[in-house]
Amino acid sequence: MSLPKTRKRESSPELGSPSTITQYHAKTGRPIRRTAGQTRPKAGYVDSKVIEEGDDEPIELTSEDEDNDDEPIRPRRKRKRTRTPSPSPPPLEPLIRNEEPDEHTDDEVGNFHNKKASHVPPITLQFNIPLGFHGPLMVKLDRNVLLRGTAEESAQDMQPYRNKRKAAPPAAEPRVTAVMKAKGKGFADLPPELRNKVYRHLFVHDFKVSFPPGDSDVSLGRRSLCWSAQFLSTCRLVHSEGCSVLYGENTFLFDRNKQTRGPFWEAVPKEIGYTDVRRFLKTIGPENLAYLRDVHICLEDAAPSSTPYLDHESRRYVNDEHLIDCLRILRGAKLRKVYLTFGGRRNLYRADVKILGYLEQIKADEILQKEPGFWFRHKISGYVFKELQAGMTRKKKLYTSE
Repeated sequence: MSLPKTRKRESSPELGSPSTITQYHAKTGRPIRRTAGQTRPKAGYVDSKVIEEGDDEPIELTSEDEDNDDEPIRPRRKRKRTRTPSPSPPPLEPLIRNEEPDEHTDDEVGNFHNKKASHVPPITLQFNIPLGFHGPLMVKLDRNVLLRGTAEESAQDMQPYRNKRKAAPPAAEPRVTAVMKAKGKGFADLPPELRNKVYRHLFVHDFKVSFPPGDSDVSLGRRSLCWSAQFLSTCRLVHSEGCSVLYGENTFLFDRNKQTRGPFWEAVPKEIGYTDVRRFLKTIGPENLAYLRDVHICLEDAAPSSTPYLDHESRRYVNDEHLIDCLRILRGAKLRKVYLTFGGRRNLYRADVKILGYLEQIKADEILQKEPGFWFRHKISGYVFKELQAGMTRKKKLYTSE
């Protein structure tokens, strides 16, 4: 709502002089200075704003501005010219992700390729890999042998050629000095049978290697894995042979650790559960994982006393992500025997497809079921275990019975 226009009047003794009354702008409501706009610029003064804007548009005066002669006249700012939009690009071809390359044909062979090699029949390479070899397998092929090979030629040995030298006369036998007699032989110079006896005496035990590490009870047939590995660090030969005996001739018990642990800044410590088992399987690596032969997996729910922050359904082992990750890692092991113990509060049925699917992917020559204790029974249906046992048992036996 605009304010009423003020009219000029003469001075009177009743109302006083009009010069003392403040005049307000009708549009903005601000006080009007009578000296505004009356100051003239000096001669030779050029406004830089006029130079930047160039040709200004003509200033239009409204009827309201014509009445208020005292209001300063401000030039209207010229609008900025908008950029002309660029023409739209042509439509692109449909993008196909993960596209496999097409197979090459004989017609696509260029001049830089050896066309004579295309008429050479294929060469069959046969590798006799012994059982227990875990790589890496490196194959070096001689290009000259591949180029001159034909179907009529017999099999060739890929061993490098040795320069034929004239047989040198037999040298005189060196004299056996006292220093050579005192040097003797080391552990690597012993026969493999004796070295295996040393490895078995150090690493092989009748009891199971259990998790958690602190749960060591020889009367129950279990012992923790708190052993020293200094002997395995002596050389590469001892490490390779010792690890095969340590992981291959012991039975490992993977059980739930119901103890709590946590950093000092957490008020409520968390249950260890299967985290140590998962860390152990990841630490030994895929090479030592392939040495595992006999394992005992105990499936058990978490205790309410150690997991007050979880509900009843989250305490079940079927929903334990650490246990599922352990089963996922054990798929790469070449197991011989797997002992399964099913505990918990509820029976395991066919509807628990998540945990049953990961258990079925673990393959072994023999799947056995072990009771959780004298006063307890298995928490799994009989027909479910038979189907699980048939799915986990390897069709073709990998190990011969002794």
